[in-house]
Amino acid sequence: MTASRSPRGPYKKGIERRLEVVSVAVDVFGEHGFKGGTLQRVADRVGLTPGAIMKLFGSKEGLLISVLEHWGVMTSEVMGARNRGCELLDAFKELMKYHTEHRGLLELYTTMAAEATSTDHPAHGFITARYANTLSNMRGLFADAIEDGDFRAMDQEEIAHEAEWLLATMDGLEIQFLLNPAFDLQASFAAFVDRLVRRLAGERIEARRV
Repeated sequence: MTASRSPRGPYKKGIERRLEVVSVAVDVFGEHGFKGGTLQRVADRVGLTPGAIMKLFGSKEGLLISVLEHWGVMTSEVMGARNRGCELLDAFKELMKYHTEHRGLLELYTTMAAEATSTDHPAHGFITARYANTLSNMRGLFADAIEDGDFRAMDQEEIAHEAEWLLATMDGLEIQFLLNPAFDLQASFAAFVDRLVRRLAGERIEARRV
């Protein structure tokens, strides 16, 4: 059996260079948006020419997609395998902690979400699909928590509203943090989740109180 090998030589350097550019572009796009975040700004920070970046990513749009994919990977790693019910709610708490420690990624997400409301924005498809997927996962979260006995029974319409309110709260609190770094994003979101759990408490949680 042949052992797997790590990339070496020029190929490895190319991967490392792409990751370096993506990391810098996260901050640039987060600070200046897609239009204001020029390839020259990225190139200046990473020590390359705009032409060299074009060779790595094909276009500015290609760089943006790589940046958004990187953000998606980082988010998935933070959330881990906790993808059910109240465990997923706890994972969202960890995500808020991660965002306070990695402000650039949060700025990128917030900036792209606002800009991508325009249908001709290169991130429109990505962000639209991301929001739809997140809402779907959140609806699943509430349905699973009901099935597990952690939340009381709800119909599909109520579940959909709870998912919408959860996502809106996350986005709103994150914006408050970006505008005021002194705002305690972790504590505020944790307090919201604790109240949500108490408000929707099901048989299992009620049994713990007895």
